[in-house]
Amino acid sequence: MSEYRAKPGQEDRHGEMTGAITFNMIIVMGPLIVWCMLLGPLWLDVKWTLIIGLIMGVTLSIIGIPVSRHLWARFSEWSDRV
Repeated sequence: MSEYRAKPGQEDRHGEMTGAITFNMIIVMGPLIVWCMLLGPLWLDVKWTLIIGLIMGVTLSIIGIPVSRHLWARFSEWSDRV
């Protein structure tokens, strides 16, 4: 099974923290774009669309941390084999 943390002597070899953050932003941006550009303006005015978008961005980023760490660990493990 893939591990998130680098082994001793290999800290940040593949940018473990940066990679997980990048994966997290990729995961969060899809729903956020759909809300802020498509659904929100149809249902609410701009003020509430942006407020809800900000709340969604923070909440989804926090919720997505374990998922993005797991995905990055799997990708990092795959790149070690290639």
